[in-house]
Amino acid sequence: MELKNIKELWNKDTGQESPEISLEKQKEIHSPLEMLKVNMQTEFWLMIFTLPLLLTGFPFASQDSNIKTISLFVTILTVAIIVYFYSRFLKLYRLLRKNSINTNYDLFTLKTQLLISKEIYISYYISYIPLGFLLSLIQINFHFDMEYNLAIFGVSVLITLLLIAFIIRYWIYYMYGRYIDDVVRVVDELNGLEVSPVIEKRKTWFERSQKFLMNRMGIKGNILNTVIWFVSMYFVIIAFLSAVLLIIIVAGAKLGFLDIGSLQRALNKLN
Repeated sequence: MELKNIKELWNKDTGQESPEISLEKQKEIHSPLEMLKVNMQTEFWLMIFTLPLLLTGFPFASQDSNIKTISLFVTILTVAIIVYFYSRFLKLYRLLRKNSINTNYDLFTLKTQLLISKEIYISYYISYIPLGFLLSLIQINFHFDMEYNLAIFGVSVLITLLLIAFIIRYWIYYMYGRYIDDVVRVVDELNGLEVSPVIEKRKTWFERSQKFLMNRMGIKGNILNTVIWFVSMYFVIIAFLSAVLLIIIVAGAKLGFLDIGSLQRALNKLN
């Protein structure tokens, strides 16, 4: 938002009487806010259930004491990052639970917090890139000189980057981004700012199933839809990456770039 627009918004809200928002516009705002709250709750519980699975990927059973120590520090760092970012999300959640969105100042605060929280959320997932890099190093015991270890390290890092890119591109948008955009659009309309027209897009399968389940189960349908897609996409991504790796290995073996026996021995050493 430009400085002059901020000044206009401030001037509107510093009069003797605070301009109130119509009930119709309040409903337009509260609807996406309700979806944001539900999705935040859903993701929190998904994180609680999936965190143990994430931690099982750390090589605590390694015979190397240095690897165990590094794994412990990485685990502590991961938990610290989760606690920090989710404490910020909790602050936003408490803000969303307030129903006092009656003045321009309330709208300005809400819009600002939503946009900031969106960037913080993106930063949260980006912070997993160095952790994934470090875990990939741990996976090969920091030995690039061993046969195929460099390739294994590269594939691990690439998978991490692809997963994070997928989360930022799709998960954040469908869980939060589109609702934040709706709120920002309404706030801008109320303050006379130029708003780009909404372009009708073809609904995705996620949106179709969400609408179908919500029509029958209400908010619980949205939660069920999120869980179903979360679990199904987890297996789809694993299956897709496994298929791609299998094709690369088979093609490499056929063309003489890979030796299956040597690759198998290299993988066995990592287990």
